[in-house]
Amino acid sequence: MAQGVGEPTVLLETVLAASPDDVDLFVGLSHSAALAPPAAMPLLSFGALGPLGAPAHRGRVGVIPAHFDDLPRVLRERGQDIVVLIQVGPVDADGTHGLGMAVDHTYELLAHARVVVAEVNDQMPPTASPRIAAATFDAVVETSRPLPVVATPPTTGVHDRIAEHVAGLVPDEATLQLGIGAMAFAIGRALSDRVGLSVRSTLVGDWLLELERSGSIRTGGGAVVISEAAGSAELYDLVTRGAIPVRPVADVVGPAARGEVARFVAVNSALEVDLTGQVNAEALPTGYIGGIGGQSEFLRAGQRSPGGRSIVALPATAGRYSRIVGSLTGDAVTSPRSNVDFVVTEHGVADLRGRSLAERADALIAIAAPEHRTTLKEGLAR
Repeated sequence: MAQGVGEPTVLLETVLAASPDDVDLFVGLSHSAALAPPAAMPLLSFGALGPLGAPAHRGRVGVIPAHFDDLPRVLRERGQDIVVLIQVGPVDADGTHGLGMAVDHTYELLAHARVVVAEVNDQMPPTASPRIAAATFDAVVETSRPLPVVATPPTTGVHDRIAEHVAGLVPDEATLQLGIGAMAFAIGRALSDRVGLSVRSTLVGDWLLELERSGSIRTGGGAVVISEAAGSAELYDLVTRGAIPVRPVADVVGPAARGEVARFVAVNSALEVDLTGQVNAEALPTGYIGGIGGQSEFLRAGQRSPGGRSIVALPATAGRYSRIVGSLTGDAVTSPRSNVDFVVTEHGVADLRGRSLAERADALIAIAAPEHRTTLKEGLAR
């Protein structure tokens, strides 16, 4: 099942209601309510994002630990027949359909699918996304519905302080990778005084609108390349009107991963960071709530880039618990410590470049919440 803004929600609801026997349903991040209740059929995913991380799904979703850009290979390795369900826009004069605001792993699975079913949504705008021949589809369902609006959660003073620290690490004329959510929006807003920025990100939210309105995005073709836009109607209009390329994940990640993008700054979030710099973006003691996604590829790409940087940004605490920890929850190492240049909290920046393990621990304790620093130091001494 295609995911995100590209989710064919009508098809998803139909499959969930039917719950066919001996079928695994692979889903990803959903912006609809279709996956809110527990499913009667087996669900698989690359994580437990959005509704899949809710208590109703705890222990019920089979998580396949895989990098986002590797999903087409990983799913083929299961050795099962593949049925792809996608959402596309209306047919054009050449007999092709566009993928609109999102291109994910299902696009690369089309050539390997036994059956392809498409929701043809006549409100899907025509974007600079890949075109798919109508003959590709074994069946279609015609719909007419607006794209889901993905609201940005409210930002707090903590987000703003973290964003200020991150902004200090992003130079003019950088190429930026961010995600969605309150943290990403705060960081985008904090970069509104930059000039000549580019964006190469699999997922963008309304922070792209903020940068566009402030004049921070460089002019000229190819300044922005994405795999999915998830936000407001104004964001979707920008993607459509600006002919922003909406490309397969491999096309977005690949050039950066090969070190071909100068001043590439990758900014990713985390649930925890341990005192060596290892990153957990997947699990808490209460269960699995995240995913590997593209974090480690983008962080490594930032390091390979001439003038680039890899940054992990997170609040220092979650309630009364520190998110800078002596050891990560379980075995959830989403990104190795070697992939991280900077860790940022509201209390400052830990520069881990060229630092020994002992030096890293000191730098990370210095940006932990003050009330947790003594405990972290005592843990090191044991």
